[in-house]
Amino acid sequence: MSNIDISRIRSIALVGHGGAGKTSIGDAVARLTGLNSRLGSVPDGTSILDFEPEEQARRGSTQVSVVTCEYDGYRVHVLDTPGDGNFLADSQVCLQAADSAVIVISAVDGVEASTERMSTAAARLGLARAVFINKLDNDRADWRGVLDEVKDVLGVSPVLLQLPIGSGDDFKGVVDLVNQRALTYSGDSGNPSSGDVPADMEDEVAEALEAMVEAVAETDDELIEKYLEEGELSQEEVRSGLNKGILSGALAPVLLGSATKNIGADQLLWVTRALPSPAERDPVAAVAEATGDEIELTADPIAPLAALCFKTVIDPFAGQISLVRVFQGTVSGDSNPYNARTDKAERFGQIFHLCGKKQTPVDQALPGDIFGVAKLRDTGTGDSLAEAKNVVRIEAVQPPPPMASFVLRPTSRGAEDKIKTAMSKLLAEDPGLQQGYDPVTKEIVLSGMGQNHISVTVAKMKRKFGIEVALDIPTIPYRETISGQSDVTYRHKKQSGGAGQFGQVSVKIEPNTRGAGFEFVSKVVGGVIPNTLIPSVEKGVRHQLAKGILAGFPVVDVKVTLYDGKTHPVDSKDIAFQIAGRQAVKKGVMESRPVLLEPIYEMEIVVPEDSVGDIMGDMNSRRGRILNMDSRGRNSVVKALVPLAEVQSYAPDLNSMTGGKGVYTMQLHQYNPVPSHMQSKLVAEINRVQEEED
Repeated sequence: MSNIDISRIRSIALVGHGGAGKTSIGDAVARLTGLNSRLGSVPDGTSILDFEPEEQARRGSTQVSVVTCEYDGYRVHVLDTPGDGNFLADSQVCLQAADSAVIVISAVDGVEASTERMSTAAARLGLARAVFINKLDNDRADWRGVLDEVKDVLGVSPVLLQLPIGSGDDFKGVVDLVNQRALTYSGDSGNPSSGDVPADMEDEVAEALEAMVEAVAETDDELIEKYLEEGELSQEEVRSGLNKGILSGALAPVLLGSATKNIGADQLLWVTRALPSPAERDPVAAVAEATGDEIELTADPIAPLAALCFKTVIDPFAGQISLVRVFQGTVSGDSNPYNARTDKAERFGQIFHLCGKKQTPVDQALPGDIFGVAKLRDTGTGDSLAEAKNVVRIEAVQPPPPMASFVLRPTSRGAEDKIKTAMSKLLAEDPGLQQGYDPVTKEIVLSGMGQNHISVTVAKMKRKFGIEVALDIPTIPYRETISGQSDVTYRHKKQSGGAGQFGQVSVKIEPNTRGAGFEFVSKVVGGVIPNTLIPSVEKGVRHQLAKGILAGFPVVDVKVTLYDGKTHPVDSKDIAFQIAGRQAVKKGVMESRPVLLEPIYEMEIVVPEDSVGDIMGDMNSRRGRILNMDSRGRNSVVKALVPLAEVQSYAPDLNSMTGGKGVYTMQLHQYNPVPSHMQSKLVAEINRVQEEED
C-alpha cells in the first residue's frame, strides 16, 4: 500500500453484540475495496475475517481480526471484534488500538447486552463513536426503535445521516441526507448508483433533514445563532458542524445498511473521514521510564517511537505474529525497538498490513497505523515498544476477570509438560484466559470468560499442538471454620527403642472475626513450654488448619490460644510439639461445631425482558437471592447472590432460557455457611470422593 499522510489514516473498531453483523461489514469493506473478489459470508464459512476453523464451525468470531484498506485516498484499519460474551476480553483489550468505535446494531434485535458493554468500554477510552444499524433487509427491522435505544441506553446523541429506501426484501439503498441524494445498490460490489430523492419520500426527507441540521447546529454557538436567525444552514456549514460535533463526541453519526447485501459499507468508509485522525483523537498517556513522569504522545511521525502490541496470534506454521499500533514515530522493517517491560531490544523483519490472515508487505507504519510483524522474541500482548534512548510505557487495557473455570485432565500419560507448553502459547494469544494450580485440590485449572471460551481453547490446543485434554468441573473451593469453642489437651508420646518424643499442649479454640483469618496467641507462663518450642506448636497448628479437618479444606477465621503444656527433659523436641499442635487443633475444631463455608458470587444477568421471569425462577431454584432488577432499553438486568456450586455450568442454561441473548458477569462476594440440612451429606460425599482418589 502507498504511503499516506497521517491526516488520512483512520483506525476503527466494529463493536456490538454477537450476530449483529460486524464481520459481515468487514467482509463488505474487503469486497468494496478490492481486497476480495467476492463477498464473504459468515453462514457459508467463506468470510475472510472469520478464518479460524473454530470460528467457521461456530459461525461467529472468537478473536479480533483486522482488515486494512484504502478508499478514496484514505487508509482505514478496521478491527472486527467478537460480540459473544465469551470472547469480549479480546475485544476490550484490542479497542486500545482504535481511534473510533463503530457500534453495529441489528435493526431486529436492537441494543443488546454486549453492545452496551463495548460502547461503555469505548467511551472509557475516550474513543469517538458512530452507529451502523444493520439488517434493514429483514422484515422485522425497526430502525426507528433502535435509534431511540441508542440515545436512551448508550448515552450518545445520535444524528441520523440517512433514510432507508424500501424495507425488508425491498430494501435497496438509502437517502444521503448530508448530500441530499438517493443511493441505490445492486449486486455485491458495494458501489451504489446516485440519483434524485424518490418523490414519495420528499416529506420524510425534509423532516429528517431538519432534525439533522438542528442537531448539528446545537453543537456550535455560531451555527445555532445563524440557524435561529435564518432557519437554515448551507451544506458546507452542515458538513463542518457535523465534523466538529463528531470529533468532540457531542454527536454520533448513524448509518443504515445491510452488510450481507453490501449496502452501506461505502457510506461507512465515507463517514470515517469525519472520525478522528490520529492527530485529532484525545492524547494517549504514557510514562517515561527514565523519570517516571507521565507524558502525552503526539501523532508526530518524526518523534521518538511509541507503539503498543495489542494482540498476539500464534500460527502453527508462521509462529508468533504480533499486531502493533503506532501512536508516535515511524516504524520500518529494519527498526530495532526496545521493549519497556523486558528491557530488551527487538529486531523487526518485514512488517505487513492484514486482511484476515492475508499479509501485504509495507515499507513503513506511521502514527495511527496498525501492522503485523512475525517472530518477535520477547514481546507479548500489552507490551510497549519504543526507542532505546527514549523508552516509554503505555498502560495496556486489562481484560475483565474470568467467569468460568475448568480442570484440564490429559487424555494420555506424560502429557503434562506438553500441556504447559501449549497453554503458555494460548495464554499469550488470548488475554481473557488464565491458568492456575489449586494447591488444595491439586488441579490444573483453566479460567476464561465462559464455557464456550474454554471449549474453543481446548479445540485450538488439539488443532494447533496435537494435544487432547478432557474438561472437568473444578472442585468448589470450600472453606472450613467453627461456630463454637473448645478447650483441649493433647499429649504426644512415642518411644520406639531409640530417642523418644514427648510433647503436651493445652489450647483454647474459638471463632475469630469473619475475614480476620487465623490468629495464634501464646499465654504460656512459668516456662512450662520453652520459648524455643512454642513456634513448633504454632507450626503444627498452621499445618493442620491449612490441610483441613472437616472435609479437607483450609480452616479460616479461628483463634488458637496456647496456655499450658508439659515437657520431658530428653524427649521434648520440635517434631513432638508440631505433632501435639496438629492433633490438639484437630480434636478442638471437631469439638467446636465445625462449619463448611461455600463461596457466594454476585451475579449481574442481562437478558431480554421476556426472559426475566424464567431467570428469577431459575435463580430461586439455585438458592440464589435476588438483590434488584432494572431495565436497560429492551433488556432487563437481574442482580443476585448465588452459591458458586449452583452456577458452575450456568452459561448453557442461560443460553437455553434466552435463546443465546443473555450474558452475565460474576465476582466473589463472600463465604457463607452451607445450610445445616445440606452440610452432613455434602461433607460425607466430599470425603468419599477424596478417599476414592487417594
